[in-house]
Amino acid sequence: MVGSAGFGICKQFIRNMKTSFAVFLFSLTGAWLSAQSLPIAIDSQFDDWTATAQFADGQGDGNNLDLLRFDVANDGNYLFLRLTLNDEILLTNSNDLTLFLDTDNNGLTGKAVNGIGAELEVNFGDREGRFYFGNSSLPINLNSVKFHHQPTVSSGVFEMAIGRDVQLAGFPLFTGNVIRIFFRDGVAGDMMPNAGQTFTYVFDNATPPPFQPIDLQKDNSQYIRLLTWNTLQNGLDDFDRKEHFKRVIGVLQPDIITFNECWNVTSGMAATLVNEALPLGNFQSWNAVKLDQGNITVSRFPILQNWLVYPGSRLTASLIDLPDGLYSTDLLVVNAHLKCCSDGNYARQQEADAFAAFILDARSPGGVITLPEGTPFVLSGDLNLVGWQQQLTTLLTGDIVYTGTFGPGDPLDWDGTDLLDVISLQTDQRMAYTWRSDFSDYPPSRIDFHICSNSVMQVKKAFTLQTEIMSPERLTEYGLLADDTHSASDHLPKVTDFELDNLTETTNTNRLEPGFEVWPNPISHTVYARFTWPGATELHFSLFRPDGMLVRQWEVTGMQELEADLGDLPGGIYFFSVQTEMNRKVVRVVKR
Repeated sequence: MVGSAGFGICKQFIRNMKTSFAVFLFSLTGAWLSAQSLPIAIDSQFDDWTATAQFADGQGDGNNLDLLRFDVANDGNYLFLRLTLNDEILLTNSNDLTLFLDTDNNGLTGKAVNGIGAELEVNFGDREGRFYFGNSSLPINLNSVKFHHQPTVSSGVFEMAIGRDVQLAGFPLFTGNVIRIFFRDGVAGDMMPNAGQTFTYVFDNATPPPFQPIDLQKDNSQYIRLLTWNTLQNGLDDFDRKEHFKRVIGVLQPDIITFNECWNVTSGMAATLVNEALPLGNFQSWNAVKLDQGNITVSRFPILQNWLVYPGSRLTASLIDLPDGLYSTDLLVVNAHLKCCSDGNYARQQEADAFAAFILDARSPGGVITLPEGTPFVLSGDLNLVGWQQQLTTLLTGDIVYTGTFGPGDPLDWDGTDLLDVISLQTDQRMAYTWRSDFSDYPPSRIDFHICSNSVMQVKKAFTLQTEIMSPERLTEYGLLADDTHSASDHLPKVTDFELDNLTETTNTNRLEPGFEVWPNPISHTVYARFTWPGATELHFSLFRPDGMLVRQWEVTGMQELEADLGDLPGGIYFFSVQTEMNRKVVRVVKR
């Protein structure tokens, strides 16, 4: 860590110029340190910020906001910055914080500020900036430089990324490997580095460990898969978007879905769409409930009971009847769409308090709801957490703010600990945002959440799906289109697979996983299916269209394999299912 003054000159000579390195350099006094290209994930977690270039500013020298430190790293796609402050702020609202980047390391070009020539100026609080090129300048918003940041709520520490391949007005934003970085709070506030000092960073062009794409399938059929998706203004009833929703739902194969923004969509309409996307077969239908203004909860399992958590808000709790043959408990799912936007802090805090009070009531005898001890529960939906961090704190810890209305707070989980915020990366990149609109001046944000009672349920897999960043090979593998999630909604579908602690005794003593393989996929003519489960000798194989219509069925006795010719069927998406007395498995297939 480096202070603001009092350095001797480091005389280290870099002998091998082929070795990738990053440095920071000060005028007048200076130092050189090596760093590395890092696999940084923009996800509100900072444990991956290791071996970075750093600058530490003096404390107590700010008139308003005190800038304490920044860290720098990069990979092949992004410049990464981590900023530490003395106080909690909203990064993209109501502050005077500005970032200046001298992207060509030339003090004679760009905007002259504190000894550098900045090509890029970013005014965080106004969500805008300016690009300086030649004798001209261009106003920009944050999305135009591929800006990402976390957390979305207020904080004293932020991580952010800016795209290295950005082109503005026909000019590249970064023209070389050497840049200079400067932060300032307003015109007369704290500066970092201080006047007379500069900070120079050299991109490390070594390749960090590649991101391993996340497999979309559930790893165990006994896990409960929860999907939450804000449908953007009645998307489930939009003719131009329905097929995108259905295709994604069919691939993800959730057990329970919490939909938001279903203003004019009925529960029956939502159940019909999911039936078409993911037919259950055997004349079964998905169950759906809508109690509040815009939320619909859809479940392949029966829904036993429902409660309005806070009348007048979008908070509906549903008790899901899990199969008794597998689980000795039910599951409480709270479908939430909290008050929107940065001016909704007061109402959103009340809703967070109401959720905490509801869970505390559910865990105690009497009151509105009483759950058997150890019943797992999860909060799922678009929580719109773009304001003060206290709202998230309340949802996790039970720290109620408006105690006069909602009573005293208390830890929310069954074991007296905090709930778990399930932070999930996207399947194909190290980003955790769940909302994105390139036409907005707001950058991508993480506002769709799963918050669970992790004392009685464990997260086995979690991801957010954005099809437009998937490779053509991955899209073909799953039968998806590149524009599926983008065309469906400005929110991305968020998935979590949960393992419940209270499985039945039979299940705990025999954790063999039934296997169902269908190959090749995509199918041209002959298809093979194999179901693996001890003692299963009478199998019912079925092929369904996405609308639920039965296309073919086969009954197999004495063996667990099927060979069938589908060459006469038209191309498209189908669902291959196998049914036994105890198990049912479904695989989505593509017919060429």
